[in-house]
Amino acid sequence: MTFYEIEMGEADHSSFCECCDQEASTTHGFVYKDDDAYAVYYATWSQKHETKYVNFAIAVGEWGDNSSNMDRTCFGLEVYDNKDKLDFRVIEPEGSPWGETDLLGKMLSRQESLEHCLKDEIFLIIEKVINNDILLNEYFEI
Repeated sequence: MTFYEIEMGEADHSSFCECCDQEASTTHGFVYKDDDAYAVYYATWSQKHETKYVNFAIAVGEWGDNSSNMDRTCFGLEVYDNKDKLDFRVIEPEGSPWGETDLLGKMLSRQESLEHCLKDEIFLIIEKVINNDILLNEYFEI
């Protein structure tokens, strides 16, 4: 059985939402798979949005000293609060603040993400992130 551990990074409460230019919260962290560095995630949301959702970027792959963003695969998602459950939506890179970054690399398109062999694992990891990242847990009131 695979074991994932989530480690929160520092939170940044001084950012602004790209869609509405209102104050936004941002968090990031690290995911370990069976005790090995496996993924980095970033998440942002605004309390001002009528619909409660979080924009995620998560990159999985190699994180060693000799690795680069070419050794990683980046996915973009939005997670919506649908009262009694969370809904996931894979997004295009243009819909993400992290569509292409030095750390995460170039984000896959929606179609590439939906067809990718890691898609189901990414959804599982994001659920674990939401349940273990204190700020996301509070935002979704879990």
